[in-house]
Amino acid sequence: MHLFYCPSLEVDLIELPEEEAHHATSVLRLKSGDRIGLLDGRGTRVEAEQAEMGKHRCAAIVLDRTSFPVERTARIHLAVAPTKQMERFEWFVEKAVEVGVDRITPLLTDRTERSKLRLDRLERVAIAAMKQSQRTWLPAVDALTTLGALIAQPPPPQRLFGWCEGRNEALMNVYAPDQDALVVIGPEGDLTSVEADQLRSAGFVAVSIGAARLRTETAACAATTWMSLAQQR
Repeated sequence: MHLFYCPSLEVDLIELPEEEAHHATSVLRLKSGDRIGLLDGRGTRVEAEQAEMGKHRCAAIVLDRTSFPVERTARIHLAVAPTKQMERFEWFVEKAVEVGVDRITPLLTDRTERSKLRLDRLERVAIAAMKQSQRTWLPAVDALTTLGALIAQPPPPQRLFGWCEGRNEALMNVYAPDQDALVVIGPEGDLTSVEADQLRSAGFVAVSIGAARLRTETAACAATTWMSLAQQR
């Protein structure tokens, strides 16, 4: 069954957003009477039947509506410096959503190679990954945020940051899967020593993610995977 994203699923006749309607009618060429699934990204999944079709319009009648609880009791939040090549950062967003993340914050650091992002594009990548993996909760994707602004936010119980240059502990040894966690992954050139000290002063613990030196997007995806799997033990 094809899945579509609709932010509002409260009514019984649901009109798909324009981009999703175009995909249904022009790409998939669905017809009236076809069954589809709808997700609102907030735990609701609907089975519906195509009722009204047009070149730029698609509406469906709700047949069944199911609410799912949050996917985990401990939230996983990754703050990651965007890569110079945007497709690599988009790859991370896609895979992190599929594996299991609750929030992604693109992070502006002293050595971040990209200072501008298209948030709408990242959100579309996250939506597509949610549908692909059949998750019912859409992770939040923030606007580009400075390290100082991130630290100023209400802190979760666990605050960790990837650090290659100095003393650190293995992520798998310090991560507690029953507590909300924020993990900071710096840019290709790593965080500066000043930024590392800033994080430590805010209660962050330096961690390593394996023995090999990883690219930014690889390290972020590896951290997400380990944390998600640890919660499933």
